[in-house]
Amino acid sequence: MKTLKKNRSVNKKRSKRKSATRHKKVSVQSFTKRDAWDVIVVIMLLTIVVYFSAYVRNNQFAVSVWPVIENVNITGRTDAVDHDALKDIIHAHTASGFLHVKMEHLEKELENLTWVRQATVQRFWPDTLSVNILQHSPIARWGDAGLMNTYGDLFFPNNVEPFRSLPMLYGEEPRAKELARTFENSMQQLKPLGLQLRGMFEDERQSIVLVLKDGLVISVGDGDVSEKIKRFITAHDQYLAKNLNEVKKVDLRYTNGLAVEWKSPQFAQNLAQHLGMEPNL
Repeated sequence: MKTLKKNRSVNKKRSKRKSATRHKKVSVQSFTKRDAWDVIVVIMLLTIVVYFSAYVRNNQFAVSVWPVIENVNITGRTDAVDHDALKDIIHAHTASGFLHVKMEHLEKELENLTWVRQATVQRFWPDTLSVNILQHSPIARWGDAGLMNTYGDLFFPNNVEPFRSLPMLYGEEPRAKELARTFENSMQQLKPLGLQLRGMFEDERQSIVLVLKDGLVISVGDGDVSEKIKRFITAHDQYLAKNLNEVKKVDLRYTNGLAVEWKSPQFAQNLAQHLGMEPNL
């Protein structure tokens, strides 16, 4: 009996050892497979890193400008803008790549071009730059060398000869926008009379002189320009309209009334006698 129990005990121990061995083998086999996949992944990552590092060393410039700007779309009117200068500026700012374009700097440099009033730059991933140009639209000359746009801004192109037909304004540059508004208002007041305003000049005392298309000079002086033009309109409707071709100058620099300088003294004398007035009104 003792021998039988002993054998059973031995068999149980052997069975436990076999079971433990079996578990160990399974555990070892499972670890080995997982570890193999980890090794493969690590090797792949190292290969990629080594390849990329070598590529970067051999292609530093290409990497630094990635992604490269392939498309530049320029919109807006640019017929008066220096196209070569425009392209040179854009190229200088885009050569460093899509991510390195300094938008505000590019816009400011474009706006330094003579005919560019405003530039707006946008990026569109991954390789497109959009540049919109707002070109100056001149409405008047500023003295002999400058032009004024629709916003009252001044700019000074190399050649103003093509714009000799535009009206001329002149005064102190800080007052350009105010003069533009005064000019526009005066032009609208005179338009119903069939009179075309061709020039407006303001001296350092802010005394204004208007010049009509036919050469008639209207000395407005300082103060309320609109009210003084109304005084001129009243005189025009009463007696100047029929003889306007004979008028050389109208002086509105009075608190009330106005003075008229006639081209011909004899005509002034005859008209004054006819109207029962002094030659200078």
